[in-house]
Amino acid sequence: MALNRTRSLRRVATLSSVVVLGMLGACSGPSEPPAVASVAVTPLTSTLYIGPGGGQSVQMTATPQRDNGRALTGRVVTWATNAPAVVNVSAMGLVTALTAGSATVTATSETQIGSVTVTVAPVPAAVVVVTPSSLSLGQGLTQQLSAVVRDSAGNNLSGRPVTWTSSALSVATVSTIGILTAVGQGEAVITAAREGRSTTVAVTVTPPPGPTISGVSPTTLVPGGVVTLTGVGFAPSVSENTLQIRGVSVPIQSATPTALTFEMPCISSGNAGIQVTTAVGQGTAVTVPVAVTTRALAVGESVVLTSAAASQCNEIPAAGTNTKYLVMATNSSLALNTLVDIELAGNTPALTDPVVRFGSPATRVARSTPRTAEAIHEEAHAAHMERERILFASLRSSGAFDEARRSRRANAVAPPVLGDRRLFYYNFPSCSDSTNTFGAKVVYAGTRAIIWEDTLNTLQSSVDAGLAGYYTRLGQIFDTDQYDAVKDNFGDPLRRDALTDNDGRIHMVFTQKLNGTGAAAYVTSCDMTPRNTTNRAASNNGELFYGTVPTSAGANVNSSAFADGWFYFMGRTVVHEVKHIASLSARIANASPAFEAGWLEEGTARHAEEVWVRAAMHGVAWKGNTGYGTAASNGLFCDFNPANATCLANDPLRRPGYGMRRQFNEIRPKMLEPWAWSPYGDGTGQSGSVFYNTAWSLVRYAIDRYGTSDAAFLTALTQSTATGMANISAVAGVPTEQIIANWGLALYLDDFPGLGNSNPDLQIATWNFRNIYAGLNADPLWSARFNTPYPIAPTNITSATFLAPRPGLRAGSHAYFEITTTPGQAQLLHLRGSNNTPLSSLVRLALVRIN
Repeated sequence: MALNRTRSLRRVATLSSVVVLGMLGACSGPSEPPAVASVAVTPLTSTLYIGPGGGQSVQMTATPQRDNGRALTGRVVTWATNAPAVVNVSAMGLVTALTAGSATVTATSETQIGSVTVTVAPVPAAVVVVTPSSLSLGQGLTQQLSAVVRDSAGNNLSGRPVTWTSSALSVATVSTIGILTAVGQGEAVITAAREGRSTTVAVTVTPPPGPTISGVSPTTLVPGGVVTLTGVGFAPSVSENTLQIRGVSVPIQSATPTALTFEMPCISSGNAGIQVTTAVGQGTAVTVPVAVTTRALAVGESVVLTSAAASQCNEIPAAGTNTKYLVMATNSSLALNTLVDIELAGNTPALTDPVVRFGSPATRVARSTPRTAEAIHEEAHAAHMERERILFASLRSSGAFDEARRSRRANAVAPPVLGDRRLFYYNFPSCSDSTNTFGAKVVYAGTRAIIWEDTLNTLQSSVDAGLAGYYTRLGQIFDTDQYDAVKDNFGDPLRRDALTDNDGRIHMVFTQKLNGTGAAAYVTSCDMTPRNTTNRAASNNGELFYGTVPTSAGANVNSSAFADGWFYFMGRTVVHEVKHIASLSARIANASPAFEAGWLEEGTARHAEEVWVRAAMHGVAWKGNTGYGTAASNGLFCDFNPANATCLANDPLRRPGYGMRRQFNEIRPKMLEPWAWSPYGDGTGQSGSVFYNTAWSLVRYAIDRYGTSDAAFLTALTQSTATGMANISAVAGVPTEQIIANWGLALYLDDFPGLGNSNPDLQIATWNFRNIYAGLNADPLWSARFNTPYPIAPTNITSATFLAPRPGLRAGSHAYFEITTTPGQAQLLHLRGSNNTPLSSLVRLALVRIN
């Protein structure tokens, strides 16, 4: 373009010389300058290119001319373009390409215009460069090809896609964006073309490669985390790949030919080989480190895990000597009949290592207890309590309790006196049947207790002096001890007395009509409402409980059919039932929509027995760590030896009496098979009402660990409108799962030999469970039943590589494993479902180092 400009300038100079010479030869004298008749522009057309280096330029020349075509000099020329976005034109006529398109460039002199058309086009392709220039690829794999188009100056031309083609589609295909797929073994030529320019790539397709791992993310594997393997040769579907880590088969979550994902299983810490196998063959293993959560504990230190995710894979660190740990699994469900099958597994074995099996077969077994007279009474009582929960809700919704408030008595009523008679409605279990009645007379009238005897009972106190004495003693004990024990620790059972019979007394009605029903005693909310002629026709309208009676003359402290055996049983039943009256009174007064959960109501009624027994019979303090004791100490020994003369002499008012016998005797099935029994009631297929005392021990632990006193904790439970574990958790200020787990640990580790008492989570501070059961084991009267020093016997594991199944872990229950570690070796704890299935989301793990 520079050469064209030089020639134009020379031409202009020559013309100027001709004009000057012409003027010199002309005649002198003034004349008008000739007008511009046209403007000639050269070149007449032009094509410019624009590329990565910018746009080309061309110098335009404009020559003003006379009407005879002769050039005129000294005339002003103005340059312009009709498309300034396409080209730029300078004042001297230099045209520069800006973008692709077409433009008209004009040169104007005076009134005349000359024009030229300029076309701007992209710079043409000169060469296509493809990467890679050749390749060999395993069948089934893919490869991204890249192509670059360049101009003659070597500049890359963007926005110039190429067209891809394959010479042999049965060998290799290529997509529109250059993704090459190796279809079948052989050779093919791949061509990339643009604007008549092309380049080829020679491709050789080889047999499919075996799986090769090139990367593992994350670089350190943590059980439960998602891991991604990258590489080549993986099968495109999950089912066509087999993955093993340290010889353990691992399910694959997703698969592509270049990536696999899976959840890291629970295997022992340390380096582990990962190997992938496909139909093509077995890949080379790569080694990566595995890091399991380590639970390093000091002796007596405990950890409670509150999620299944945290519970399923843990490790005890290596130690120089044998160490022992208690490992415990719990079922966090609150639904009584929820059963979970679990197993605890040890270190990941090498293929040649033996796996030692510990514990029971992985099958569920229905658990029940012998149907003793006590068990039958408690079953019937529990069934009645569930009926009462329904009745309470019905009376609450019907407004019956509010009706009682509206019919409040204006003045106190004089209580009955000795010898008074009355007709009672027998409202077990119906509150509406007014036809079932019986007459009774007062056989004791005290400051808080009125005792009534059914006049049709076979054995009458009027002819049996022993029975008369026991009635009197029951009344005296209640007036002296039990009323205050209930009022001070739960709430006043006479709180609503002004809305019922307003006589300031608890009425104890003993009738033979209850004998044979299974229930030893009962309380009903029916009596907390005014009597009407429809659904409450059988209300006795007062604070009453009803009890069975002895029917045989003579003495037998081991049978409630005799007066002394009946007194032995009934002494603590009185305070138990009056606690139910206090609970009903509180729930009604506090406008609770529901009565307490039956299991917790019965468990805390056992506490009414306990707080009375501890204060009035044993004389021991809260958190006193009381053991079995002796006859001389009037301790638990006397509760289990009712005929002992020393015991009877030490407390002639209250002895013989059950004391704490039922708590420690009837919790025994729970302790023998702790995984099978729940505090939340007797499960399907179970009998014996073990839950009464299982729930008692749970509440005892909660009070000792989280309460400021028996009274504060039990009163808060009773006065609450919450129910069940939500009630316990709210009063304790601790989540349910933590309470259940710590209670389970304490059941086994309280006063554990050599463990000390530095960890309050592991203590039931009021009672020394181990001393009590050791005492029963040594007591000739009880050693046959309590045939081991302690009822709980964990699965004892002594091999590092083990499997310990525990089927049927019930809601709120515990499975115990005692593990002795191997010196110098870390111990894996893999908690999972049976047969190596995933762990239920309900299961939690707790761990304590015990030496």
